[in-house]
Amino acid sequence: MKKLLMGISFLAMVIAGCAGTTSDDPEKIDTALVGFTSCVQSSRWQEALDYVTPNEADDIASSDGYEFKEEYKVAARRLPLSTLRKAGLKVDGRGRLVGIKDAMDEANERYKMSEEQAKVGSNLEEMEKEHIRRRLEEGQRVMKQEEEEANKEQEDIVYSNKLTDEEKRKYGSTRDLQAPEKLVDENTQEAEEELHGDYESD
Repeated sequence: MKKLLMGISFLAMVIAGCAGTTSDDPEKIDTALVGFTSCVQSSRWQEALDYVTPNEADDIASSDGYEFKEEYKVAARRLPLSTLRKAGLKVDGRGRLVGIKDAMDEANERYKMSEEQAKVGSNLEEMEKEHIRRRLEEGQRVMKQEEEEANKEQEDIVYSNKLTDEEKRKYGSTRDLQAPEKLVDENTQEAEEELHGDYESD
């Protein structure tokens, strides 16, 4: 009986030892990865967990143990087989993947960073649009101000051409826009014509 118990214990230790050792055998890793990704793509989550070591499976699985947690479902679907092959994974003595949880965590982290960067890019675009909008408004304001100033200058010119009441009385209301010199010249010319006309008539 003792020998039987010792044999069972030894066998259990050998099995545990085999399960605890890891291997980077490319063929074994590829076999496990193909099985894992195939189950993931067809949403056979419980079967996919069979390709993961128990410790990692506990962290990946949902509370009922039959599915992945939602964030790991997303990460597993996001990771193609070609990427997983480059992730430096290993397999234990039973051919189950070691390090797959870290690979999925890293994928989720990269995706979050990409989302944040996308938001920053979007924010910069909005800021650029706001900057352009403000420049257009400033340009319109300056143009309006220049137009108002031009209109005021025109009004000042028109106003400055008008004679005062005193000037109207002095130069005659019908000749508001004629300078005094012009009036003097016209009067002188008329006087000269009258004078010369008298001489010519003689």
